[in-house]
Amino acid sequence: MKMFFKIHLVCMAATWLAWSSSTVAQDWPNKPIRMVAPQPPGGGPERTIRAIAKGLTERLGQSVVVDYKPGADGNIGSGNVANSPPDGYTWMLSAEHVATINPFIYKNLGYDPQKLVATYLVGSLNQILACHPKTGITNLADFVRLAHANKAKPLSYASPGPNGYLGMEMLLDELKIDMTQVPYRGPAPAMQDLLGGQVDCALIVTAAMLEHVRSKRVVGIATTSQTRIPAVPEVPTLRDLGFPNVEGNFWLAMYAPRGVPKPILDKFNKALDETVRDVEVTEALAANNTIFSGTGPDMAQAEMAKAALKWERIVRRVKLTVD
Repeated sequence: MKMFFKIHLVCMAATWLAWSSSTVAQDWPNKPIRMVAPQPPGGGPERTIRAIAKGLTERLGQSVVVDYKPGADGNIGSGNVANSPPDGYTWMLSAEHVATINPFIYKNLGYDPQKLVATYLVGSLNQILACHPKTGITNLADFVRLAHANKAKPLSYASPGPNGYLGMEMLLDELKIDMTQVPYRGPAPAMQDLLGGQVDCALIVTAAMLEHVRSKRVVGIATTSQTRIPAVPEVPTLRDLGFPNVEGNFWLAMYAPRGVPKPILDKFNKALDETVRDVEVTEALAANNTIFSGTGPDMAQAEMAKAALKWERIVRRVKLTVD
């Protein structure tokens, strides 16, 4: 008889949890939703962020408000999300470095990175390696030859942030050459000095680099994409050039505080998946040269773990730390 009551109580508890979760999902959302962007407004991602917020608002029936929280290379926004209640009212759209690079380079993130979880992969972004015309570099062979020839005064490269810096260091390690890093706060100032010839080369996200390669103001040397970029088909991929292990691509993902109830997560992801397939969003992604992915939590977390291993190896090699 005691065993019967135990089984009965377990079944009642399971039924109550299922009913409770279902009720939570039905009631959610009943107030505005916040989507954090851990960078300043404007720039390449702006159109994508706004288009996604608009599409989610239409599908969820509540306003999805973009909340810009820039600073500390994404750590301020990430910490704000990680420390928010996991109730489905706080999300973040960000490049992957907040989860796959920052935990390895910052001595103090300001929050527990385990409390932040990727829930959806929107797409992947690639980068273009380009040099100023004054260098005389027109291809990767020139790039390597001049780097070897100028050991007394190494070639310089603009580093717009962790993705560009670590991607470049990964390439330099493969090529067995050295260059002088010149750090910048983001792709815009890095691009400005590359155009002005203050630095020789740079590996910068395609959205910021593309128009300048097309106009020949800089010389495109190679891309980190899997296939050639249609807008600049003359620029080979690193894979084409025999360096398939240089993976300078990075994910654009949606994040949430760990612990969002599965029914809410499923409901949000369904709305997000429909949104990112809208013409308005696909055009925004294409304009930012983001290759659509559209994968849910399991794949998002698996890809983030794989990316973290990739970046951790290069972080350890270059001994990159930030106080």
